[in-house]
Amino acid sequence: MKGPGTSGMNEQKADSGRGQTTSGYRYGWYTTAVLMVAYTFSFLDRQILNLMVGPIKADLGISDLQFAILTGGAFGIFYTIMGLPIGWLADRYPRKWIISGGIAAWSLMTVLCGLARTFPQLVLARIGVGVGEATLSPSAHSMLSDLFDKTRLPKAMSLYTIGIYIGAGIAMIVGGTVVGMIDRTPDIVLPVLGHMRSWHLVFIAVGLPGLLVALWVTTLREPERVLRHDETPESATQGFSLRRIWGFLADQPLMSVSLFLGAATFSVLSYTDNWFPELFIRSWGWGAQRTGLVIGSVSLVAGPLGMLAAGWWSSRMIERGQVDGCLRLTAYAAAAIAVPAVLMPLMPNPVLMAILVVPIKFFGGFTPVLIPAAIQMIAPVDLRAQLGAFFMFTVGIVGVSFGPILPAVLTDYVFKDEMALHFSLALTSAVVAPLAFLLLWVGMRQYRARLEALEAGTAI
Repeated sequence: MKGPGTSGMNEQKADSGRGQTTSGYRYGWYTTAVLMVAYTFSFLDRQILNLMVGPIKADLGISDLQFAILTGGAFGIFYTIMGLPIGWLADRYPRKWIISGGIAAWSLMTVLCGLARTFPQLVLARIGVGVGEATLSPSAHSMLSDLFDKTRLPKAMSLYTIGIYIGAGIAMIVGGTVVGMIDRTPDIVLPVLGHMRSWHLVFIAVGLPGLLVALWVTTLREPERVLRHDETPESATQGFSLRRIWGFLADQPLMSVSLFLGAATFSVLSYTDNWFPELFIRSWGWGAQRTGLVIGSVSLVAGPLGMLAAGWWSSRMIERGQVDGCLRLTAYAAAAIAVPAVLMPLMPNPVLMAILVVPIKFFGGFTPVLIPAAIQMIAPVDLRAQLGAFFMFTVGIVGVSFGPILPAVLTDYVFKDEMALHFSLALTSAVVAPLAFLLLWVGMRQYRARLEALEAGTAI
C-alpha cells in the first residue's frame, strides 16, 4: 500500500528527470517566484520591530535583553522546534497546503502583535509568528529540490531566499517611516480597536496582506517527488523517527557538523544585524527614519546581489566538476565577512559604518542559499524536508536566538552600558566568524565523498 508521500512519485534519476521541458522549468521558476514573495512577507513580519526598539521599550517598560527575547528567543525557539514535525509532514503531504496554512497563521499572529498591550502578550504573539513561519522553508526547499536538477537548484534557492533581504529592507524603510510618524502622532484612536500607539498599526498593516499571499500559494501545482536512482517509492513511506534522522547525521559526522552547526554559527553574524538600526541611533543620534532608509536600502541591494552571486557561482562550480561548491563557497564567505563585521561597529563615522554594512549583507546572503541547496543534494527522499527543518532548527537555536541575544548580554551584563553596543557587536563577530569558518571547513571531505558516492550510485 502506498503512503501519502508516494502519490505521483517519479522514479527518474534526480539529476536528469526534473522538468526537462522548457515549460516545466518555466513553471518551476514561477513557483520559485511565488515562494520568494511568501519569504519576503515572512521576513517583513519577522523584522518589522527592529526599528521600533525605542517606542516598544518605552511603552512596555522592557530592557535590551527582553527586547532581544522578542526578536530572538520567543520567535526563534518555537520557529525551530516546530520545524521538525512540520518537516515530517512536508515529506509526506502536499507542501503547498502546509505553506499556505502557515502563511495565514503567521499573518494573523502578526496582526495580534498589533493588539498586544503588555510584554507577555507580545511574546505570545511572536511565538505564534514563529510557529507559522516554521512551515515555509522546509516545505519550500523540498519543493524546489523536486523542480530543479543540481546545477539549477542553487540558482533557484538564490531567487527564493532573496525574499530575506527584500522583506528585511522593506521592514527597515517602513519601520523607520512609522517611527517618524510616532514622533509626530504617537497616539491614534480607531473605531472598534480604540486607543492605539502608532507601532501597533505597523503590525496590523504588514500582517493583513499576507492572507492574500496564502491564497496565492494555494493555486500552485504540487510538484512530483523525484526519487534518486538509489531510492524506491517504498522508501518514502517510513514514519517519523528522530533515530533515523540522527543515524543519517551520525553516518558522516564531520559533514553534519559543517552543514548544520557550521552554517548555524555563521548565521549568528546575520542575526546580529537586528541591532544595526539601534547602533546608528545610539552611536550617532540618527533618527529612525534616516537609519531605516540607509540600512533598508543596503539590504535591498547588497543582500540580493550576494544571494544571486552565491547561486550563480556555485552552479558554475558544480558544472565544472567541483561538486562541493555550495559548502566551499559558504566557508569562503565566513572568512570574507570577518573583517567588515568586526570593524563596522568601530568606525569613526556613520558613513564608513554604512559602507561596511554592504559586505556584511552581501556575504551574509550566502548561507541561506548554499547550505539548503547542499543539504537537498545529499538528503534521501523521505528526509528532504526534515533535514531542511533540522537546518532551520540549528539556525534557529544558534543564529536566530543567539544572534540578537549575545550582543545584548554583553551590553547589559559585561559592559553594563547601552552605549557600548558597538563593542558588543565587534566582540561577537571577532569570536563567531573564525569559529564558523573552521566548522564549515571541517566536513568538506566527507561532503564531497557523499556527493561522489551518490553520483556513482554507491551511496547507502
